[in-house]
Amino acid sequence: MTFINQARAVVDQAELYATRRRVIQVRFAEGALDLVAHRDTSACALRVIADGKLGASFAEAPSKRLLDDARETAAFGQPAQFSFAPEQTYEAPPPFDPATGELTAGDLIDVAVDVRDRIASAAPDAVVSLVCEAESGRRSVETTGGAAADEPFSRVTLGVRVPFASRGTGVGATARWFSPGPAVVADAWLDGLLERRDWGQAASVPESGRWPVLLMPYASSLLTLTLATCLSSDSVAKGASPLAAELGERILSERLTIREDPAHQESPYARSFDDEGVAVRPRTIIDRGTLTGFLTDLRGAAELGQAPTGNAARRTMFSEKIEDAPTPGWLGAIIEPGEPSWRTLLGEIEEGILVTRMSGLHSSNLLQGQYAVHVDGFHVRGGKPIGHLERTMLAGNVFEDFVTLRGISCECEPTARKEMEVAGLAPYMLLDSAQVTVG
Repeated sequence: MTFINQARAVVDQAELYATRRRVIQVRFAEGALDLVAHRDTSACALRVIADGKLGASFAEAPSKRLLDDARETAAFGQPAQFSFAPEQTYEAPPPFDPATGELTAGDLIDVAVDVRDRIASAAPDAVVSLVCEAESGRRSVETTGGAAADEPFSRVTLGVRVPFASRGTGVGATARWFSPGPAVVADAWLDGLLERRDWGQAASVPESGRWPVLLMPYASSLLTLTLATCLSSDSVAKGASPLAAELGERILSERLTIREDPAHQESPYARSFDDEGVAVRPRTIIDRGTLTGFLTDLRGAAELGQAPTGNAARRTMFSEKIEDAPTPGWLGAIIEPGEPSWRTLLGEIEEGILVTRMSGLHSSNLLQGQYAVHVDGFHVRGGKPIGHLERTMLAGNVFEDFVTLRGISCECEPTARKEMEVAGLAPYMLLDSAQVTVG
């Protein structure tokens, strides 16, 4: 008898979420090998509904004890106003390369050394720090309602930091690279990293005021994380979201179309189902600036009287672990590209900034669209970067600043990061103006 059948005999409903993950990581600090780490983990989360109440327990593998513990917690749990996922059809699994699971620490060290040496060949004075990681495994969800989802995953990631010349090791150009399996890092990717390093040889910041702002794809989280907070069925159902009554209304620039497509083959975190076993499907959330849908998990969908959209993930703003309860959020936010190249957009800026990264977004009032973040990037004058930013803040309101977009690039790049993950693709976006403060 399978575990889920055992659960069916003693509780009203059950959902078993399980993962197996193998991770190898190597880290180079200032050009020298600094860390080698290898982790093999298995974990599962059991949620049950017993006598109308929700319970949960966690372990490395299914067992009678896991089921008993979940039943016990249900006695003290919250009333369950929803059901676990029913039987359904799933799309093809995401790109998977079995060779990733065979990689060794030595293989990753070879990749890191190759990248370090190629950078050194082009920029002999560069001091390189990097992290290379190979991750592979499986995830599955099975429920008493008939859902049975299972898929493998694999990815190799590389994060590189090259300090600006003569600026110490704390400030520099950064880049991230993704692949489902072993692959050679492209020259164009390294060229872009070194070009940004050249831009930052000196510090140069604009005067405080409202200036055009060009966001690189990685900085698109300014928009997508804010939207995730406001579009979450948790905040919509409570009436806390300013977008709760805005379906069918234009809330952003007509240049903006944002799709949710977690199974997109170019996404480094592609998947065919969410963490509750609900099949994901492509759909449009923002259509030329107009709001067309929300992000729901099973609980939120029930509260809103809607079908679940497959947006449940076991993560919070700062963690991604088995004990995190499923909550709604982006699993594959894809911002549709525009027509001009990003260099064309850059050339349009007479005075402004190019933002590569930001920090502090989590402490902003995202539920009201407000943000105040420290930004890394470059001061732009006459359409060209003239130095890296120092002590620069960006502040405003997404639902004001993203209404007057000047342009969106034709190029798109992966945007995923781990804890604050908004897996998907984004272009460069040029805001007509936003408040820049230097001090």
